[in-house]
Amino acid sequence: MQRSLRFLFVLLLACAVSSTAPAFAQQQITGTVTDSQNGETLPGASVSVPGTSAGTATDMNGQYELTVSEEADSLRFSFVGYTTRTLAIEGRSTIDIALSPATQQLDDIVVIGYGSVQERDITGSVNKVDAAEFNPVATASPEQLISGKVAGVQISASDGAPGSDTFIRVRGATSVNADNQPLFVIDGVPLSNNGNTAQRNPLSFLSANDIANITVLKDASATAIYGSRGANGVILIETKSGDVEEGRVSYTGTVAASQVQDNIDVLGAQEFRTVVQDRAPSVAGRLGIATTDWQDATQRDALTHEHQLSYSQGFDTSSLRVSFGYLDQEGVLQTSSLERVNAGLNLNQSLFDDALSITTNLKGSKTSESFEPGSLVGGAASFDPTQSIRDVRSPYGGFFEWNAALAENNPVAEYILQSNQGETFRSIGNVDAEYEIPYVQGLSARANVGYDVTVGEREFFAPTNLKSQAETNFPGTVSRANFRQLNTLVDAFLNYDRRFEEIESKFDVTAGYSWQDFSEEYPEYSASGLTTNIYGPNRSDVLRADSLSQVTSTVTEIPSRLISVFGRINYTYKDRYLLTATVRRDGSSKFGPANRWGTFPSAALAWRVHQESFMEAVPQISTLKVRVSAGITGNQEIGDFQYAPFYEPGGPRAQAQFGNGFVSTIRPQPADEGIKWEETTTYNAGIDFGLFNERVTGSVEAYRSITDDLLFSITPAAGSNLSNFVTTNIGKMQNQGIEASLSGLVVETGDFSWNASINASTNQNELQRIDRPGAGIEQLRVGGISGAIGNTIQVLRPGQPIFSFYTYEQRYAQDGTPCVPGADCDGDGNAGDLAYVDQNGDGTINEDDLTLSGSPQPDWIFGHTSNLRYRNFDMSFTLRAHIGQQVYNNVESNFGHFSRLSSNQVPTNIHQDALSTEFTDPQYFSDYYVEDADFLRVDNITLGYTLPDLPGVRNIRVFGRVNNAFILTGYDGIDPEVFSAGIGIDNNVYPRSRTFTGGVSVSL
Repeated sequence: MQRSLRFLFVLLLACAVSSTAPAFAQQQITGTVTDSQNGETLPGASVSVPGTSAGTATDMNGQYELTVSEEADSLRFSFVGYTTRTLAIEGRSTIDIALSPATQQLDDIVVIGYGSVQERDITGSVNKVDAAEFNPVATASPEQLISGKVAGVQISASDGAPGSDTFIRVRGATSVNADNQPLFVIDGVPLSNNGNTAQRNPLSFLSANDIANITVLKDASATAIYGSRGANGVILIETKSGDVEEGRVSYTGTVAASQVQDNIDVLGAQEFRTVVQDRAPSVAGRLGIATTDWQDATQRDALTHEHQLSYSQGFDTSSLRVSFGYLDQEGVLQTSSLERVNAGLNLNQSLFDDALSITTNLKGSKTSESFEPGSLVGGAASFDPTQSIRDVRSPYGGFFEWNAALAENNPVAEYILQSNQGETFRSIGNVDAEYEIPYVQGLSARANVGYDVTVGEREFFAPTNLKSQAETNFPGTVSRANFRQLNTLVDAFLNYDRRFEEIESKFDVTAGYSWQDFSEEYPEYSASGLTTNIYGPNRSDVLRADSLSQVTSTVTEIPSRLISVFGRINYTYKDRYLLTATVRRDGSSKFGPANRWGTFPSAALAWRVHQESFMEAVPQISTLKVRVSAGITGNQEIGDFQYAPFYEPGGPRAQAQFGNGFVSTIRPQPADEGIKWEETTTYNAGIDFGLFNERVTGSVEAYRSITDDLLFSITPAAGSNLSNFVTTNIGKMQNQGIEASLSGLVVETGDFSWNASINASTNQNELQRIDRPGAGIEQLRVGGISGAIGNTIQVLRPGQPIFSFYTYEQRYAQDGTPCVPGADCDGDGNAGDLAYVDQNGDGTINEDDLTLSGSPQPDWIFGHTSNLRYRNFDMSFTLRAHIGQQVYNNVESNFGHFSRLSSNQVPTNIHQDALSTEFTDPQYFSDYYVEDADFLRVDNITLGYTLPDLPGVRNIRVFGRVNNAFILTGYDGIDPEVFSAGIGIDNNVYPRSRTFTGGVSVSL
């Protein structure tokens, strides 16, 4: 009986299992994922079933094994940097697939402003750099991501400070006084180029981890769609969005250490004692007994750590990406630092059967920066190295200080006692909606509403016992500068995109309207004459009774508006003849009613030669496109309301007496009612090519741009303006040059590959006119230097590059040393020789003997990047080189003379160069200080290793890198790349550092 029951139970269980089997039936699929171009396997590629959680990743050999239900009908294959593909299963148990690199696809989409085109349809000069190609930077400045990557684009950090501002020129400078920085557009929102007092670089709010790609628009055909703001080029930044179907968590963490590479070459303590006793005995009695390296005392080994976390996922009709980040960066100068907390959201949603798509982008950050004293670098170089840092008897906070009023101040006391902090909150976002209009094939309407808001403050505190404060009548200063900058945007446009097979033509037509409003508010407060220091910067009302006159408060409000209409036509005939025509009409409140509107047209033609039948005989050429373009763009980046004589209060010295009292005056600001757009006309011709099935790609460009009606600050006619300068339209300037770029797969074997790219560009700048015809201005002196009030070292002269150096030509003795004024330079035994070349032969050295001695603009700029891979190891490095530029070494000219030893009746350090030149007095105008500044810089070297498969981990990579690895140059100063103190003037610049970084990237 029991045996029968057991048999019956087994039989019933078998029936139950067999009846439910169809619901749980599964199939196993295997295969290999490879690169379509070289056949290499792709380890870590994602394989999933759309609409389910089923998925896996390929192993180190690119192979996968996935069990799916019988109801699954397709597999999705994706890999970072490759085009995602979906294949039907169709009963197969083995599915192999070859993915195409996204950056090499002919249908790669490139954003060009108010729309996008396929890369093959570009007619202008446009370069796109994807995230995989970015420089691995160690700064908070996102512009550095593409430094050295794009021909004709010069990108250099202004100095080595944390989050330092960036010097950017796209095909040279198009203006002298107006802003030359390109227009930045983030996710369709054009930014204002105005910075703020609390940040070194206003773009430091944006994390590099959130950027998907950066596109540079260089010629007028590409930039004219931005009209009045496109003359200096346009840089489009697209942020990342959720692009994978399964949820993905990514984390990148780094820790870095930075060190100063070089210091100003001043005398050490013992050598200083010897030189002072020999050359300046009058102050030798003030020498101390200590040995202090003041530069070392104001520097530090700086630590930085950064953490970036993101989550992204795609759904059937939407995708999502959320990111968070934290950066804490110390500067190599004491007290300088940057701290940033950032967050981002990208949401894409499709509705009504994909007829309506809505994209939302939001970015926000809080940035806190600490600023070093402005005199820190120069003060550390010149303070007496025989004095100790501390002096317990000193009334100046316990720091050694000279009693002489005008003597250098203790640089350590400067950075310890005073406080200089900035805090900024910035958010940028937009909602972009596109609706495909029914019943009209190819017609869509699009609206983009965006904002960019920045608020913050900069606060400064200098206590009463700081020597620089104690020397004033009202010691102790507190100041606070608040700001609010709001930029709102509304774009609305129609797009008609349709192909007509019957006439072998394709039309892509865009027409729209743009409204952008800028509102800025700057309330500021400053007070001097504190009664106590205990509150620091937090109280400004603890003032002496007699110091109320030292309290100032102002509120500045600056509204401006830009209204535009625009249109663009992209026409393609037979898929190989292309035409682009663009026009934009802008109205700007920065100009008066008579000149408020400007029109900016452009046109471009392109021919895909490789698609002609006769090219079939040349199979080695896979791509060949010829392009030509011309257009006009504008520049409105000047101050607001310079066409109207607004009134402002006069200074304390501009008062009028009424009875027994004095009344402050009011006076009109300088104004030119006829001020108008600065216009740049650009002509461009280019060739794009690809060889051996795109294994080698490149381009060659030639261009010429002419800027008319230069916005210039000049001395006004007598009695016409109550000011020394007025901004007006005057002059003409030209840039012309050649650019070339080449990229290729140099070596490829089973385990090893090497991709390399190189670019080169040359730009010739010429100022053709600096005055209205017949007005008679021959040249303008510019380029102020340190060492004496009012000295300038550069000139604006027609026929020459802007900011050319303008100096005396130094004579040299037979032994090669520079001649000293009044000495025997000829070697004939007679003193009194001239130190400089007498250019006009009149026996006297004066301004008539000044001559051109070089240009800070390089003749050639080169960039190179290499990416190498061996099995799981990867390595990359980037090089940049500037050839044919000069730099004026203001550090040497200011510190390199013996008279400085007794400056202000106290011992003051000097540059080692004085021992070679034997200059007793400063020779500021000698071309001896105009040095060749060619350089080759290794910007970064990175070595990484991707770990083998780990359970539950898609990818994990560890890496180490060196930024600013080394530089080869003949320049005597600290660094030949100088842009903060002035273009090509080296004057106590914050030193650049070498940074060593270790990090890990994890994807789950």
